[in-house]
Amino acid sequence: FQKANNKFFIAPSNIFVKIQIHFQEHENYIDLVIDFRKIYYKKQLIKKFSGRIYRLRRRRACADKMHRLCQKLVHVSRISSARYLTDYGGKDFNDVVIVSAVRTPITGFNGNYHALPVAKLGAVAIDAALKHAAVPPESVQQVYFGNVLAAGVGQAPARQATLLAGLSKRVCCTTVSASCVTGMKTIMFAAQAVRLRLADAAIAGGMESLSNVPYYMPRTHLHLGDFTMQDGLVSDGVPEEFKNKFPKTPGVTKEDFINYAKESYMRMRKASRAGLFDLELVPLRIMQHSRIPLMVTEDEERPLLSIMDELTNYNEKMSPMMGDGASALVLTTNERAMEWNIKPLARIIAYNESKTDDCDVSTAPTLAIKRLLHHTNYTVNDVSLWELDDSISAVPLTVIKELELNPEKVNAHGGAVSLGNPIAMSGARLVTHLAHALDPGQIGCAAITNETGNASALLIEKISYNEEENKIPHLTLYTKDNCALCDELINEMEIYFDGQYTIEKVDITKKENVRFLRLYRNDIPVLFFNGQFLCMHKLNVNLLGRKMEKLRMKNTDGTNIQ
Repeated sequence: FQKANNKFFIAPSNIFVKIQIHFQEHENYIDLVIDFRKIYYKKQLIKKFSGRIYRLRRRRACADKMHRLCQKLVHVSRISSARYLTDYGGKDFNDVVIVSAVRTPITGFNGNYHALPVAKLGAVAIDAALKHAAVPPESVQQVYFGNVLAAGVGQAPARQATLLAGLSKRVCCTTVSASCVTGMKTIMFAAQAVRLRLADAAIAGGMESLSNVPYYMPRTHLHLGDFTMQDGLVSDGVPEEFKNKFPKTPGVTKEDFINYAKESYMRMRKASRAGLFDLELVPLRIMQHSRIPLMVTEDEERPLLSIMDELTNYNEKMSPMMGDGASALVLTTNERAMEWNIKPLARIIAYNESKTDDCDVSTAPTLAIKRLLHHTNYTVNDVSLWELDDSISAVPLTVIKELELNPEKVNAHGGAVSLGNPIAMSGARLVTHLAHALDPGQIGCAAITNETGNASALLIEKISYNEEENKIPHLTLYTKDNCALCDELINEMEIYFDGQYTIEKVDITKKENVRFLRLYRNDIPVLFFNGQFLCMHKLNVNLLGRKMEKLRMKNTDGTNIQ
């Protein structure tokens, strides 16, 4: 105890108890004055308790006193741990949480991204994910990024994208290629790295540019006469032997496939016009030969006439529109998020994988979902939203039928059949949209399969925060002196929302805010809504209006709506 005086002791759930000890020695006993009033987490005071005096005999009677003292300290730490976690909305300090999830708009084959290297697409997504998360860039120590059709891209595409995004050269990067499940596999790898303390924060995601996949020529000697070039999209896409093994879906007709595709298009268009993708989309600025930059701010939408032409031949083997795009997520633990004063979007509950025989792609996701729900003790009714990859159109219809799902909860805002299918991005896009589409406290499930019958499923929960004191929205504006754009944003908020919010200005040029200076040096103004990213560069009036309206509804009826 003499050595332990004024030291920090670790207790359950990583709560630290600072103990001050004083001795008053007598002939046959010692008065041990132990003050354990101050309960800390990372040296931040959580709760105060009164002190206690223990009179300890110099010999055998000391053991019982010590035992009761230890029980008291454990009880105190557990109370503080539970209360502190409730305030932050988490379940456990070691939970893996998603602090940001973004994606670029998806464009069609040979569309607006045709001249953009795939590593640049990935870099845009990674850079935006870091800024939305507001994590210190030096805390990112692992990047798992997917790229399936990587011919001509160069070695280590994930590292190329990481360096282009401005991260340190010391960050460990891993490129993942597992066909359609690639994006979700990167999230699993990143979650494992964070959970095992291999990194304070990790980035996961995927990037794909089908427009830049080259044609192949044989390296062997070319003789006199014509020769044939191979299209990389065909030779490295779905092998013909797998296509021929796609099973028929019993009880599902061609009309069902066509109706599903039509409904997916309608849902996507409705969600896009309602701005439901605004929080996850990252605008992309592309320089053109005319030197007039092209701003890509939303997913490419094809004319309805061309869609109807495609649907006449739609069947269970049909793949969606080829597309280009990238998606990125930042993962960390609940403990780190609290240390950095960050409010995460969602926590990862669990994930699972399955493999079926004979490339039975339509039933593989069902098996993965059943295993996942069984291991987590959840039921189908506990899941509020389902994001199922429909790059193979038989998959969602089979899952809906076998699990008896409500079709209204499956791909509620469209899927790959309407948005497009950048292969390595698709799995990450499902989780990205789920993290934004869920209401606080709700549970969502994402599942995807590839052409060989390998499926992945992931379960997340949107975090709900106890913010009774924040009935009026609290906005945080990252700014600096003499910023005309910041003044314009404030004036615009006063015009539309005067008196409906409180605002805190953070000067990124001050010494204590150097972390935000590194992130937002060239991007101010940056606006956060109740601790979570809202917009940058300019005010998104419609998005802020929807956020405020939902907060008013929450305060009116007492429900958790974000």
